[in-house]
Amino acid sequence: MKKTPLTYYLLKLNSRIKNPRIKFVGLWLLHLLNKRYLSVNFDPVNQCNLRCKMCYFTDENYVKKLKGVFSPEDLDLWAERILPQALKLQVGCGTEPTLYKHLDKVFALGKKYKVPHISMTTNANLLKEEKLESWIQNGLQEITVSLHGVKKETYEWLMGRGNYEKFHQSLELITRLKEKYPELVLRINYTFNEDNFKELNHFFDVYGQYAIDIIQLRPISKIGETAYDNFSLEKIIPIYDNFIYNFKQKAKENNVSLLAPASKENLISRANQQSLIYDFTYIYISPTVFWKDDFDWKNETYREYFKRKKIGKKMLKMAIASSRQLKALQREQNLNYQVDLS
Repeated sequence: MKKTPLTYYLLKLNSRIKNPRIKFVGLWLLHLLNKRYLSVNFDPVNQCNLRCKMCYFTDENYVKKLKGVFSPEDLDLWAERILPQALKLQVGCGTEPTLYKHLDKVFALGKKYKVPHISMTTNANLLKEEKLESWIQNGLQEITVSLHGVKKETYEWLMGRGNYEKFHQSLELITRLKEKYPELVLRINYTFNEDNFKELNHFFDVYGQYAIDIIQLRPISKIGETAYDNFSLEKIIPIYDNFIYNFKQKAKENNVSLLAPASKENLISRANQQSLIYDFTYIYISPTVFWKDDFDWKNETYREYFKRKKIGKKMLKMAIASSRQLKALQREQNLNYQVDLS
């Protein structure tokens, strides 16, 4: 029987609670009771082996600034400072984590600090069976694979340097390892645009043979001066509601959970109240960034920083803020997802 990580049920609960004030009271209580609520997102290297056209790795000026590798000597301290409060450890956010030579230790530290959900996002073009099995044994629980095309031509066009055959081989490898490690979760992240959207109608014809547990459909967003520059969804909006209805049925038939914008309205307006919570729960770490500039992580823990910056008071302040104040603080983000768990 398929096991869905707890974080997806919490994500579904979060999407159903519409009042942000309740969420902020909940966050405050979780911290007060020393419970986990942070999503720790870690890019151990500022590198990628591909040049996906929708990614900032095709922005030459940006890539010049994107350098560095997280020092393996700092991993123990990094884990001690932040992981005790982590509900989820996401390795690989905007770069390719499989280029990092110390992933075994990263996953082992997540396991040591009892992080409930340990996930890795990868383009899957560099996966090797021996290494992947070692990561699983050290604590990796979910593999999230980035995909931008159902057809070979589209895949290799949008995922510059990507190899379609190698990608399928990696999905075969993960499917095989799931037989040995049945709790391992395989998730597909599909970023759609006007050039690859209609191919989704054939997704299960091509990828239904693999042991996919979760699919997330993500509308394109601008993340730099990328090679692909069509950010319009005008051709998708009129057909989206009918598409998502049918795709949801196919996902259910294939016992696959779906995270996707619920309707065309979610594509038209991306601002939502979940972005308010995001600022209090999302922590990003890379070789050049450690969450907030004023967090002295080498000399204080997350809880010490929380106390010093009086974040609890800020949570309670948000809990009593007026609707006008909350609306003014909202941002446009791709967070309008409906969570349908199989």
